[in-house]
Amino acid sequence: MQKSSLIKNVIYKVLLNVFNIVIPILVGPYVYRKLGPDSIGMVQRSETIFNYFFIFAVFGVYQYGLREMSRIKDDQTKVNQFFTSMLTISMGTSVLSLVAFLLFSFWGYGNQALFPILMIYAVNLIGNIFYVEWVNEASEKYNFITIKTILIKMVYLSLLFTLVKSSHDYKQYAILLILTTFLNNIVSFIYIKRKIKLDFSNITIKRHIKPLLLVVAFSNANILYVQLDRFMLGEFINNKSVSFYVMAQQIMGIINTLMLSIIQVTIPRLSYLSGSADEGSYLKLLNNISKVYFAFLFPASIGLLVTSDAGILLYGGHKYASAQTTLAIFAIYMISLGIESILSNQVIYVKRRENVLVKLVFISGILNLFFNTALIQLKWFSPSTAILTTAISNYILVIMEYIFIRKYLKVDYSIFTFSKTKYLLYSLLFIPISLLLRLFITHYIPLFIVTVIVCLSVYVAILFFTKDEILTLFINKIKGRFGKLA
Repeated sequence: MQKSSLIKNVIYKVLLNVFNIVIPILVGPYVYRKLGPDSIGMVQRSETIFNYFFIFAVFGVYQYGLREMSRIKDDQTKVNQFFTSMLTISMGTSVLSLVAFLLFSFWGYGNQALFPILMIYAVNLIGNIFYVEWVNEASEKYNFITIKTILIKMVYLSLLFTLVKSSHDYKQYAILLILTTFLNNIVSFIYIKRKIKLDFSNITIKRHIKPLLLVVAFSNANILYVQLDRFMLGEFINNKSVSFYVMAQQIMGIINTLMLSIIQVTIPRLSYLSGSADEGSYLKLLNNISKVYFAFLFPASIGLLVTSDAGILLYGGHKYASAQTTLAIFAIYMISLGIESILSNQVIYVKRRENVLVKLVFISGILNLFFNTALIQLKWFSPSTAILTTAISNYILVIMEYIFIRKYLKVDYSIFTFSKTKYLLYSLLFIPISLLLRLFITHYIPLFIVTVIVCLSVYVAILFFTKDEILTLFINKIKGRFGKLA
């Protein structure tokens, strides 16, 4: 398989994630206002329960398959055999998870309003059998992924505005979510089957089970983090609190998705370099990608922090005003999430030390469970305190992972260099800037717009006058593209 340009892949991935940002920006305010806190909270609570079973249906095949396929993608026979093995495992785990989910839903929620929505989500476990997007990513086919996803999301968008009109239409909303995922999986499966054949001649199942179990544990840390928060809020507080929490999470997710594009598209290339013992090239790429990532992550996080109150009102309206503090804490949490993604995905996982990663994730996750339980007992549990404990637990995880990488893996990678942390220092200027603007602007819409424009302008100006290498890189790339067109 021919290597694709890394810059081209980043552009396609960013384009895809920009579209994935635009869709929630269009859909989110509409859905939250039409359905209201209780109905949307019911759907989100059902999704949270479903996710616990979906984790075992997916069984880590995406992350593990992406890494392993990246290492053998030049050998078509091995690709066919590995694909067949992963597809067989996915089929088995999906069927088992479906049976368990149906039984759990019937016994636990059979007489509740939640039950019909849970049955709608059950269809996703069947669709998971055909989830093979990891093959496209390992082959770096980001052009196909982008075009396919955009077309399917456009269909989803048109149906949503047609079918979801009031708080009574929450079932239609759930059906559309599942239908979109199902179509996405089927189209990718058909596309891949044209290039990869099923080969049962050397099928291997047993040797993949242990590494897949490890991937399940570390790649689904949200079981003990945000998913745990959502589940406990639904069980111990109410559906409305789930909607406040999830709205803040989704707003953060819109921004974080774009940030993570840089990490996601480099995992195949980093795995390839690490597997070929090209340590020098691996470290160079790792450090360069980190600088680019931090140049976007820090201003995005601090920007979200200073506009959190206006952001909630713009996205959901005054019914969701109570989620403002929750979103502010999510902004702080996003920094730890970004750093942890680099440490876990680009270093520890690429170096095949996921067994250690599982232990670290488990320790921090148990801490979060302990914190949440204590808050419930003290009657302090709320969407804001829930994400606060999750953020604290995740920062502890970052510290433990960083110590392991430096002390035990001996990887010459440092977060605390000025070339990386300077972007955080520049971004902290957003705080006094936003406070100053609030003295003159009171309405949340112009406040949001002016704050974003001023903070962004100040940040870019600082990068320009300090001759920042990341800004220079992007300017040169843009000049090069326009030069070719000319």
